[in-house]
Amino acid sequence: MAIFFTSPLFFLIILCFSISVVHLSASPTLVLNLVHSYHIYSRKPPHVYHIKEASVERLEYLKAKTTGDIIAHLSPNVPIIPQAFLVNISIGSPPITQLLHMDTASDLLWIQCLPCINCYAQSLPIFDPSRSYTHRNETCRTSQYSMPSLKFNANTRSCEYSMRYVDDTGSKGILAREMLLFNTIYDESSSAALHDVVFGCGHDNYGEPLVGTGILGLGYGEFSLVHRFGKKFSYCFGSLDDPSYPHNVLVLGDDGANILGDTTPLEIHNGFYYVTIEAISVDGIILPIDPRVFNRNHQTGLGGTIIDTGNSLTSLVEEAYKPLKNRIEDIFEGRFTAADVSQDDMIKMECYNGNFERDLVESGFPIVTFHFSEGAELSLDVKSLFMKLSPNVFCLAVTPGNLNSIGATAQQSYNIGYDLEAMEVSF
Repeated sequence: MAIFFTSPLFFLIILCFSISVVHLSASPTLVLNLVHSYHIYSRKPPHVYHIKEASVERLEYLKAKTTGDIIAHLSPNVPIIPQAFLVNISIGSPPITQLLHMDTASDLLWIQCLPCINCYAQSLPIFDPSRSYTHRNETCRTSQYSMPSLKFNANTRSCEYSMRYVDDTGSKGILAREMLLFNTIYDESSSAALHDVVFGCGHDNYGEPLVGTGILGLGYGEFSLVHRFGKKFSYCFGSLDDPSYPHNVLVLGDDGANILGDTTPLEIHNGFYYVTIEAISVDGIILPIDPRVFNRNHQTGLGGTIIDTGNSLTSLVEEAYKPLKNRIEDIFEGRFTAADVSQDDMIKMECYNGNFERDLVESGFPIVTFHFSEGAELSLDVKSLFMKLSPNVFCLAVTPGNLNSIGATAQQSYNIGYDLEAMEVSF
């Protein structure tokens, strides 16, 4: 059974209440519109260094989590990254509208809850569990390596979760179960209900404000919503700079997920989705990169390549980044000088003096292709490879880092499909 979802404008969602509810059966399918954050907050593109700052923190989080040095299942850069894809849901009975940030590197569905010890400012009402008759606390299944960290509170008879991040952002609250409502296109007043969804009810949330009101975790951890919909999911979104792209969509469920195109083996580790890059080419010419720099070390957990919708930028280890940067600058043939822009010491974005539309988009730039094991390819056009900083300055959207991570910019205009049973991902 396929259930389709269409998101109305943010301020209209609050006024709509479903009077006809379809109750989802086992292994259902949902097709959900993804709402670009520009539609909600601002159509003005963010300053590229806000994106870079978010990406720095994101990479530190990913590295820490892959090595087990941190307990967290919430994207640490969500509070400050201006570009995000949000899913409109309602939670509780009566339902309260939420806009959740879609993140393949997080597991737990998390929202802010009353009463607040600390809560970020949000435009939508903060969920009050005491007003929902379908709300109930979840039991604790604690272990030494549980993610998020769980602790049973004997006084309140509740399971408390705690998440912390390298940027001093964090969330604490109660692990609970609730009913979720998803809008459908049967008619304007129908919804699809999913019962007993485990989520984090955050009462103490500290750090920068969220984009949206919480997180929709699509990782592979125990609490991920993916497990309620079978073994497949897929998503498609266009340019991060185009909030009006009509085909931004998330599909959950075996019957509806689009596993299109060539596939490559998928590896799951600590809830992350890993793929294996074998080579990178520019205009069909393979770069001189030792393919071993893309391998994951199974002893340390380091290395490999993570698919990460929670980060705009793509990161490559230095051994892969330098050949790519050098080839791009060879193509420039000295036409663009390095831009004198303020940068920090944690990570350096390569920026150039030039007009993005005239010198890159209109003049054309060779396609950069990531070649994965078993033949799958992900091609980056000029808008996936560069970001405009100002009318006459643009920056490379691939940065050097301590791990390989394919960000949302590189994934734009592609359908990405995950088959968790076959352990494959398609581009």
